Amino acid sequence: MYNLKKIKEDTESNIVILADNNGAVIDSLNTEFDSNFAMMTEAAFSMCSDLLKDVINKDMDQLMAKSSDGFFIANRLDKESILLIVSDNLSKLGLLLKYMSSIKNN
Repeated sequence: MYNLKKIKEDTESNIVILADNNGAVIDSLNTEFDSNFAMMTEAAFSMCSDLLKDVINKDMDQLMAKSSDGFFIANRLDKESILLIVSDNLSKLGLLLKYMSSIKNN
């Protein structure tokens, strides 16, 4: 199981959510809307994954969205779960992309 408190501490993110592939929340930190985030992330992940499969015939591992005020990164951890972090610290975007990619490899 993934230690969300450690991930939140390591990434200094605002929100951390672990969801299953159906968008159901497994665990979360710092949000009362975790189920909304989880379901919308799963839907976006599924749609983008299908598109990537059609275009280059590869599976998607990571989804990222950025605004002028913050960003989120969603990683497929395994066949059963997706990890989502939300941050308002844009200066750490590159570092957090690398960190999120390393979680899957641990």
